[in-house]
Amino acid sequence: VKWNKIIAFTEGKKQVGSIEAAVNNNVAYFNIVGRIWSWSADQESILRREVENSIAAGVKDAIIEGSSEGGSVFATNDMKALFDKYDTVQIKVHALMASAFTYLTSHYHTTVKANTQGMIHMPILSVKGNVKEVRSTLKLGENITEDYAKAYANKTGKTVKQIKALWDSGDYWMNADELLKEGFVDAIEGEVEAFTDTDVMSLVACGAPIIPEVQSETQGKTEHKSKTNIMDKDELIAFLGLDSNATDEQIEAAKRAMKVDALKQRSQAEADKDKAETEANTKVEALVNKGISEKKFSADEAPHYTDLAKANFDATEKVIAAMPSKEKLSAQLKGEESTTGSASVKANWTLEDYLDNDPEAYEKLKAEKPKEAEALEAAYFSKQ
Repeated sequence: VKWNKIIAFTEGKKQVGSIEAAVNNNVAYFNIVGRIWSWSADQESILRREVENSIAAGVKDAIIEGSSEGGSVFATNDMKALFDKYDTVQIKVHALMASAFTYLTSHYHTTVKANTQGMIHMPILSVKGNVKEVRSTLKLGENITEDYAKAYANKTGKTVKQIKALWDSGDYWMNADELLKEGFVDAIEGEVEAFTDTDVMSLVACGAPIIPEVQSETQGKTEHKSKTNIMDKDELIAFLGLDSNATDEQIEAAKRAMKVDALKQRSQAEADKDKAETEANTKVEALVNKGISEKKFSADEAPHYTDLAKANFDATEKVIAAMPSKEKLSAQLKGEESTTGSASVKANWTLEDYLDNDPEAYEKLKAEKPKEAEALEAAYFSKQ
């Protein structure tokens, strides 16, 4: 296959991933490598044009190859919508299938190599803005999380609850046998994939539990073909921080040292992760207990806010801080009742008014007058 690079993913001025395309024997091929990042309307248009042009030429089937640490959930959603235009799609994973890349593999027939590593985790979104924007983004995050959980459940035959249990503690890593056993892939190809330096960097970057050796050819001994030529010597020297006149022996020594450092860093990273998780859980517990003590919500509602805080602590802290305490609300309503009556005050309330002023009353409304509650929700989401 003669590849044509159609998209380069960049972070700053550095390329971190790419998509290549080709058509061969009436089959469309796509090669996805590295991080799926900095997705834009222009990139979507480029991929769309590539797909639609091949279909217009009579191509009905597509094969996606690659090794990716994941990236943008929005990019992979767009990519799936475009790849769905083909009658059949197969994915052949090389070294790594992780994070958002697994959203694609969960929708198509997928094979891996015998030494492929895979990882799923709860989708991650960044949150910023005012309280309303934060709430809206939290809702978007919940929607995307449910979408991913359902996609994994449909692929594996597990329940959504079982999928969420897998990622509940963070990144959930699997080797090829585990990917097949858990149902995340459909088959393991016989050959072992030769890992490139780029593969190793990706695995280190996303915290893989096993960092493989880069394989090479040894004279007089049959081994898997080396793919290190994908990164040329000048690029490799620059990446390793060596002088431009570095010898092959110096390059190999630096590569070995990088792998040793990676293993040390991974061990330290695991310890740091455990510490960070403990500290994060302590912060979440303190935040939720404070919300209960300040009458922001009841103890029965604590699990809901605990889950939100674990997903995005800062955003949840802002939401809770903006909530009125129920004691203050009662006093406010008592004063309103003396003039107009609380029922008449709430008659013109929107969903936002209920959430801002009296969430408990809204729960009561849903139980006693579900149609009115549904109408409020419909009006709210129609404005989003």
